[in-house]
This record gives sequence, structure tokens and C-alpha cells, in this order.
Amino acid sequence: MIFEFGPFRCDSEQRLLFRGDERVPLVPKAAETLQVLLERRGKVVEKAELMKLVWPDTTVEDVGLARNISLLRKTLGDDSDENPYIETIPRRGYRFVAASPEPEPASAKRRWNWWWLAAPALAGLLYFQFFLPSTFLAGGGVAVVPFACACTEDISAVFSDSLSDELSKISGLAVVAPSTVRRHQRVGVSMGLMGRLLGLDALVEGTIQYTGDTVQVSARLVDVHTGRILWADRFSGSDAYRGIAVEVGRRMAKR
Repeated sequence: MIFEFGPFRCDSEQRLLFRGDERVPLVPKAAETLQVLLERRGKVVEKAELMKLVWPDTTVEDVGLARNISLLRKTLGDDSDENPYIETIPRRGYRFVAASPEPEPASAKRRWNWWWLAAPALAGLLYFQFFLPSTFLAGGGVAVVPFACACTEDISAVFSDSLSDELSKISGLAVVAPSTVRRHQRVGVSMGLMGRLLGLDALVEGTIQYTGDTVQVSARLVDVHTGRILWADRFSGSDAYRGIAVEVGRRMAKR
């Protein structure tokens, strides 16, 4: 902690005293005496307690403490009785009467004020953009998670988009747009969380593999809330998405 008083600044952690930007030399015991008084600023520190804290393993006379106090007063220019930094409490001890922790910079306060003003607006924007369920999905629905593929991302995106389009043709089945799924992925929202936030019933996921010129697709229908696999199967051919859409439609119609 940093204490400021008059033209002085004391760094309590490093036991350093500064007058403006200039370091003021202090012998170690005088620095420790100042440290104790600053930490208990405004309170009377009994002589016995002060000596115990400054000389924990040594027995000293009052004169040693008085010498430290005298040295501190000279260093601080505190020789007069008018507005002293260190006040003598007769037959008891001493009290530091003019120190306060360094105030928080005004710029930091302004930053915090701006943050508290901006936080509600930012939270509202995020909720509207990602978490507010659409009225079109009030009855539940599905989303196609981009299929994993040891190929280019374009092939996976084209397949997932084609499957989403095919699913959207099924009457009574609400399907989340691929662009919405990708937007959630970009901001790091897991697909399971996305499904719950959008009020979905299930996710369609899977993998795409190429065996020679043949496309092999493994597809799964996963319950959003329990994570259970409701259905899984394998398909082949470039139009595999059509077969997957038919099977998903059947399973969703039974729910």
C-alpha cells in the first residue's frame, strides 16, 4: 500500500520514502517505525507495542525508540508542534495523524463507471442476439451441427447446409438456419448450450468420409437435454443428406 502525506509518499511494501520523485534515505529501523505508525494511522501506538514490532527479538530501552522518532521528525521536517505528522501522547506512545492511502486514479474510476454503464447494454445485446428464443421455435426444433470431415471445410458446410434445407421441407419441423449455428460456434458457444438456449429438441451431427470415390456419412440424432443418441445410421452417396432428412423427420414426428 502507498501512503501519502504532505509532499511525501511512502511505499509500505518496499519500505521506501519519497519526497515528490526523490527518494528520502532512512535507516532500516526508522523505516520500520514509520511503517508501523502509518499502518495504525490515527490510532495511538503504545511504546511497548511499537518497540516489540520494530525490535521483535531484541530488548531495547525507550531511548532507542525516542531516537527513531526524533530521526523521523527531522526527516519529515516535523520539528515544530504545529500540524505535526507524529504526535506524542504523554506516558503512552505515538500517533501518526496525517496519512491516507493513495487514492485511485480518476482515469481508473472513469473506466469503471463506463463499464458499469455499458455492462447492462452489452448483456441485453448478447441476450437478444444469441439467447432470446424465437417464437418460431416455441414448440422445439432441430439444428444441424456441421459434420466432421477429413476434407475441406467447404465440403462439410455444403453438406450441412443441404441437410438443413432438406429438413426444412418437412412439415411441422422447425430447423435452425446454418448461419445461426455458425454464429454460435464463432463466439465459442457449445452446440448443446446453443440447443438449450434456442429451445431445441435435438441436434443432428455426424461425420463424412471418402472411400475412393464414394462418400460415407455417419449421422446421429442427439437429444439436447440429456445428450442421449436417439438414432444413428450410416449412408453413402452424394445425396446421403436426403436419406438422413427422412429418418430424422420420422424420429421427430414420434416425439
